[in-house]
Amino acid sequence: MKGPRLIFMAQPSPDVTAAMRMAIARNGLQNSNLSPEDNWHQTLSDRYADTPATRHKMLRAGEQVRAQACTLELNRIRDQVHKEQGHETIHWAFRARGRTPCFNALLAAVQQALNDEGLATSSGHTPHSTISYRAPTRLGPTRMDPIAWTIGELLLVVGGQSERYSYEAIGRWPLQPAAPDRSSTQLSLF
Repeated sequence: MKGPRLIFMAQPSPDVTAAMRMAIARNGLQNSNLSPEDNWHQTLSDRYADTPATRHKMLRAGEQVRAQACTLELNRIRDQVHKEQGHETIHWAFRARGRTPCFNALLAAVQQALNDEGLATSSGHTPHSTISYRAPTRLGPTRMDPIAWTIGELLLVVGGQSERYSYEAIGRWPLQPAAPDRSSTQLSLF
């Protein structure tokens, strides 16, 4: 798909971005072909061509999403080889431990809202944030302290409208506060 694209996403807070930057430095990756930090994100929908009708539908869908905030635990940096137009590229991404029920619920809520607006969707998104789409080498094992990333806001962005690929937020919706962790509440009673 060429031209500007619309996507629902979440972006890390400045604290999470700083922790990611520290993990990158710890693994000696900071001088590699990294994406700009303001492009790091968690994908929450498919990409759609930016037409007036689709933009209107996606803005309405964003208003319909009812989901709780969700915390991902980023615990490693991994590589993945992608085949694009006859050649291979290496992507580097922070990955999270498992797919939590709240992450699945958030994806389902976004998907349902898009379906309600007549936009076809898939649900193949995994908890991760790509930091390089053209990495120079494969990665070996990486070391890092786990990073807790709480997704508390849904963003609708348009990307690809300038020479330097970037995202412009055109809609923002806060997610509902996360349910209290019952296990810690129960422990505090004893």
